[in-house]
Amino acid sequence: MKNKKQNIFRLTLVSLFIAVMAVMNFTPLGYITTGAFSITLMTIPVALGAACGGMWGGAVLGTVFGLTSFLQAFGIGFMIDPMAATLFNENPFYYTVTCFVPRILAGLLSGLVIFLFEKGRKMSIFKFALAATVVPIINTFGFLGFYMTFYSGTALGSDLVMSIITAALTLNFLVEFSVTLFASAIINRTVYFFVKKLR
Repeated sequence: MKNKKQNIFRLTLVSLFIAVMAVMNFTPLGYITTGAFSITLMTIPVALGAACGGMWGGAVLGTVFGLTSFLQAFGIGFMIDPMAATLFNENPFYYTVTCFVPRILAGLLSGLVIFLFEKGRKMSIFKFALAATVVPIINTFGFLGFYMTFYSGTALGSDLVMSIITAALTLNFLVEFSVTLFASAIINRTVYFFVKKLR
């Protein structure tokens, strides 16, 4: 009975984060346009979900993150990303993998870091910060890795395009990393212990 209640509570919590991400996707809070690419704050709820819902919660929210990015190719969401539509038209399968796999892995691995740290004596803010930064790191470098693998043989993989994408992603990564580090580390710690107390 206790495990059933915990599972229901965890499911409710993850559902709440999904609702937050849905709101973010249709408001300026989710994606901030910077030109060819966008800076996203979706990494924050993914990191929060991973801290409170574990690897399962992180993977689910990573999937939602990937879905919000995927839908931009069809103009669904607050921000319309012309680059997303270009990537989808070039190869729908490659675009789907590039959108979903890095985000799912980001949430899953962030949750795994929390799980490993829980075996220790104390959950310090440093541990929450480390778990949170896994999300923007995997998100950015995973996306770049898949992009280079899938699109290197196309016009989208030319040296000029790759240099522009790398420069844009570097700037975006620094912003996303910093925001996720400071925001998620503090919020994660607060929410984590609140959830643990309720359990």
